[in-house]
This record gives sequence, C-alpha cells and structure tokens, in this order.
Amino acid sequence: MSDQLLRHPLAALRAGLGLTGEQYLDRLDDVHFALGEGRMARGRQKVSRWENGVNSPEMPARYAMARLHGIPREAVTELGWPDFLLLAFPDDRPVLDSPWTLAGTVTAVAAAARGGSMQDRRGFLIASGATLSGLATSWSLTLAEPAAALPEVPAKASAVNTRLTPALLDVLEQRLDDLRRLDDVLGGARLRQTAVAEYELLNGLAVRTGQHGPLEHRLLSLLAESARMCGWLQFDTGHHARAQHFYITALRASASAGDHQVGANTLAFMAIQVYSKGNPQEAVALVRTAQDATARNATPRVKSMLHARAARALSKTGERTACQRELDAARTEYARGPHDDDPPWSYWLNAGEIEMLAGSAALDLADPRRALAHFDQARHVQYAADGYVRDHVLYLTRTARAHLQLGDLDAACAVATDAFTQNATLNSSRPSDTLDDLRDELTPHRHVRVVRDFLLLSA
Repeated sequence: MSDQLLRHPLAALRAGLGLTGEQYLDRLDDVHFALGEGRMARGRQKVSRWENGVNSPEMPARYAMARLHGIPREAVTELGWPDFLLLAFPDDRPVLDSPWTLAGTVTAVAAAARGGSMQDRRGFLIASGATLSGLATSWSLTLAEPAAALPEVPAKASAVNTRLTPALLDVLEQRLDDLRRLDDVLGGARLRQTAVAEYELLNGLAVRTGQHGPLEHRLLSLLAESARMCGWLQFDTGHHARAQHFYITALRASASAGDHQVGANTLAFMAIQVYSKGNPQEAVALVRTAQDATARNATPRVKSMLHARAARALSKTGERTACQRELDAARTEYARGPHDDDPPWSYWLNAGEIEMLAGSAALDLADPRRALAHFDQARHVQYAADGYVRDHVLYLTRTARAHLQLGDLDAACAVATDAFTQNATLNSSRPSDTLDDLRDELTPHRHVRVVRDFLLLSA
C-alpha cells in the first residue's frame, strides 16, 4: 500500500484489497447486479471522483459497497456517506464511538494500546468531516458539564493496588518531560515504542489504583498527555490512522480529567495532522473549538500557542488577514510573560518559534520575501536550533524554498545542503518528506551547477 495519503475511507478499503479504481468498480458492479440493481454506469474516473469528494455514489451503489465490505445495510442510511464505510474498520469503533464517560475513556485507552493490523494503514485518517468535528464538540461539551465524582475502580485480583502520591506523579510527569525533550532531538521513529510503553504504564496505573479525586485527575491528565505524545510520534513517522487513535484517546482522557489545556493542546496537534494531510478548514475548526473551550482558563502561553496554530491552519486556507490577526494575537499573549500554571508541555513556545511559524505561514501564502524576514527575525530572538533538530531542519528547508521562489538558486542550495546534512542525524519522516519535495522543486534547474551538486549529494 502506498504511503500517499488515503484520506477517504473508500480509498483505504480499495487499497486494502489491492485494486485499482477500475478493478474496484468491476467488483462493485458484480455486487450491484447481484442485488438486482442492474449494471452500473461506468467511467474511468468514477471511483476517484467518489474518493476526492467530487461526486457521491447513488444509493444502490452504496448498498453494493455495504454488501461488498460486510457492513449492515441499515448503516448506509443511518450513518450516511461515507461514514458507514468506517464500520469496515472494527479497530476504530471503540475509539470513535465509546461514550464520553470515564468508562468510555477506559475502553478507548485500552483499544489504542492494543493497536492491531487495521491501525497500521499509513496515511489514512480515521476521522474527518462531521465525525472529526463531532469528536471535538463532544470533548468541549463534556468539559462544560459539572464534574462528576470518579467511581471506585476495583483492582484486578492479580494486581497489587498502587497508592498514588504526589511524589509518584512528579516522577511520572518528569518521565514524560524527558520523552518530549528526546523527541525534539531524535524524532519519532526512535521513540515510538518507548512512548507507547510509557502510555501503557500510565494506563495500568489509572485502571488499578482504585482511587479517585485530585490525584486520579492528575493521573488522567498525564495519561492524556502521554496519548497526545504517542499520537504525535505516530504522525511524525507517517502512521496517520494510529496517530488519530491516540489523539482521540487523549481528548477523552483530558475530558475525564477535566483538563481543558491538555485537551486543547491535543486539538492543536490534531490540527497539524489535518492541515498537513486533510482539509485545512477542518483544522481551523479544531483550533477554534480549543480556543473557545479554554477562553477563561488557559494561561497566556497556551493561548499564544493556540493563536499561532490557528494562524498556520488559516495560512493553508489562504486567509491572509485572519492569519495575520492570529499571529498578532499570539505575540500579544506571549508578551504577557510566563505563568505559574503554564503546563510543562508548553516549554517549546518562545518568541523565535512564533516568528518561525509566521515565516512558514507567509510561505504558504505565497510571500517568500516576508517568510525570509520572519525566519531572520526568529534567529535574532529566542530560537535555539540545537535543542530542536527536527524543527530546525524543517525551517531550513522552508527557508530554502523561499530563496528558490525568489530565484536565488545559490542561497536555496546552500541552505538545502545544511538541512540535508543535519537531517542525517534524525529518524523522522516529516523533514525527509519536505526535503524530497524540495528536491522535486529544484530538479527543473538541474542544469545549474549548484543545483546539480545538491541533487547528487542528496540522492
């Protein structure tokens, strides 16, 4: 199966069968005929138009799909197009459909930990459109409800109860912080398994302590942040379905903990995935939900982060004025200074990072000169390349693209060479993919010596 994004569930199902669009239509036509609906109208682009959202199949074709993939017929009308196709992925259902209660969180957490072959499909988002917005809304509504007392959770007979203490939670929180810092330098591929092991440790403690109250809430917050980190590392290595499993589980755990900020951070990271691999408008909606839910109880640093993330999503939609407004708001909130309640995971945001994000947004908005000005400004404030190798490679690559768009091949190749050299120490798909895209953009200029030298170096 190709690593190319398969955002639509039909694309994932078809690829799982190893069929081209025309081959899939042949098979679907046979089922359509067997159901007494006659032969289907044919067209070479019919399936691709369904998958790209250009057209939707008629009801008889949807019923044929349901029969082909073992989906109950009534789901076609109850869930609608294309959501009924998600029933063909049983590993997704506990994460998507569990109730927004503590029991539902436990179910989703366990499902994300189990993994499974269906979760390994690369490039496929398990939730988009109405499903994605519905999850974000459920998170927000759950947080708005009065906090219910957490029930006692009986320990398993074979398990020894672990007494939660502030000291134990401090140690667990420090372990997560260490993992975050390692990710900044090493990238997702080296740390995915370590992160999942940490997640399973926290899950085991949350299920077996048999306690409730402030310490239990704090443990659930740590579990939510652990799930968020797992989602990020899966995304960083191109495992988008698995990433969304962890992200959605993080939302559920944050809601059970009553932790607005860790849930908002999760939505911001989900937005990165969605604007990178899905519909940027949906990414904007995710960040807006996070902003609305945290308007009263987020620290200035967290609000600044959400404004910056909204700006990046808006730049993908081409909304220049709204993007600039969010960047200005990000700078204003950040200037309010640190706060005692700043969450540990917000450490990465500084004035330099905001300018780097502004430069990336300008590049998306086809303003390479402004992008270079922001990148240069970042280097004069608090941007530290040494501790954030992956992000630095990404920004170097974007700087090279800006130079290329301005026609400065010498500068573009010099910066691209620096990015390629530093990327050799990483094991992360995102900077590697970005460098591959840059190579493609430089290839038409391969008759120029500096370009040819870079292409040979990076081959």
